[in-house]
Amino acid sequence: MDEKIIDFENSYKDLLDEFNAILDSSDDGIHITDGKGVTLKFNKSCERIDGVTADYIIGKNMEELVKEGIYSESVALAVIRDKKQISMLQKVNGKEVIGTGTPIFKNGKLYRIVINSRDITELNILKRKLQEAKEINEEYQNKLQLLSAKDNAAGCNIIYNSKTMDKVIDLSLRVARVDSTVLIEGESGVGKGVLSYFIHKNSLRHSKPLIKINCGAIPENLLESELFGYEKGSFTGANKEGKVGLIQLADGGTLFLDEIGELPLSLQVKLLDVIQNKEITKIGGNNVIPVNIRIIAATNRNLFDMVKKQEFREDLYYRLNVIPITIPPLRDRKEDLPLLINYFLNEFNERYNYSKTICPDAMKLLLNYNWPGNVREVENLIERLLVTSGKDVIEKYDLIQLPIFNVIEYMDLDIYKNKNYKTIIDEFDKKILHEVMRNCKSTAEMSEVLNLDCSTIRKKFKRLNIKLKFNEE
Repeated sequence: MDEKIIDFENSYKDLLDEFNAILDSSDDGIHITDGKGVTLKFNKSCERIDGVTADYIIGKNMEELVKEGIYSESVALAVIRDKKQISMLQKVNGKEVIGTGTPIFKNGKLYRIVINSRDITELNILKRKLQEAKEINEEYQNKLQLLSAKDNAAGCNIIYNSKTMDKVIDLSLRVARVDSTVLIEGESGVGKGVLSYFIHKNSLRHSKPLIKINCGAIPENLLESELFGYEKGSFTGANKEGKVGLIQLADGGTLFLDEIGELPLSLQVKLLDVIQNKEITKIGGNNVIPVNIRIIAATNRNLFDMVKKQEFREDLYYRLNVIPITIPPLRDRKEDLPLLINYFLNEFNERYNYSKTICPDAMKLLLNYNWPGNVREVENLIERLLVTSGKDVIEKYDLIQLPIFNVIEYMDLDIYKNKNYKTIIDEFDKKILHEVMRNCKSTAEMSEVLNLDCSTIRKKFKRLNIKLKFNEE
């Protein structure tokens, strides 16, 4: 054989080996097809990424491999179709692979397609783990903020455990950081005044005064002078030195207007002017006094209904109702009751140097009661029980002798004139059963209160024609 031919063949073999070595040294998969999509080259990284051997792939058309399900779709076939470089995400034997196909043309015709592929399965797993870690971190941050908010609230004597109060405290904290006017709504005794203090304490105005005025507790003819103050000699009986009004005293801080629904219509106009212009004029004065105040109002009335009845100014209502916060009644968040009862129990034990406890049966009655007076009623009742109970353990008897728990009423003998004994007993039985049923959730609970068998209670209901219907709350 001609030496030149041998040398050429050796050179070609060396070049091919070098080319293959370069292909196999790449961490990326390199897959080369001809212009019709038949595999010519398939490096070792391709074998690792695609999960198939070069021996199996080389010589096969990509259409055939897609039909077999090895590839979800083929970047080579897309390049053949569009005659341009294309990148796409593929599923290769269950893995997520991104492939980029680059066309090589010869004499104007598609000659080769070089496909560069990279396994992104691990990258996507890492991204998912990072996302999961981020979500877990956010969850812990939220829990930490919630715990911090609860500690902060406890420092202001706001004791709670319910999710509804979580939302109230969270909103109050966010509102505290701005100067928006707040309207706190809720029944009497839910703690509107306490929440106003919480908002003030967590605001940028916390070092300045919080001035409270109860619009329903001051006579109408005195309310204006209390709010706006007056100049000396303004009216008969006025302080000869004049007086600074509560609005002016709140300058730099917060003005809390409790029971705002009781504010007379004549003063609502003046309050609206204060909110809009941030200035006041004393009674009998001409000087305009600028005031920098944040207003928090509270009410146990439905101001919107009052507006419709023209009992409250619509323009003032919308000025006050910038950020409404509603505190739910205690009957709608009974999970807060055990904490509140124990909080006040500990507080009054410490105050009066007692060490009294509440027995389980008495605690059941307390937890089943609807508390129309809300938190204030809890506080007052626990103090009353501690002071009046003669034992170290507050029993069920201590509760049922109180008017709110008492199922035995004094008998008015005149009512029972001309009635036989059985009728009187039946009517009295009905009263007792209705009252106990109102405060219980089952016949089993009634059985504990009345110390009667459940079957006896059911028989009484049937005989007296009383419908069994328990409190769902």
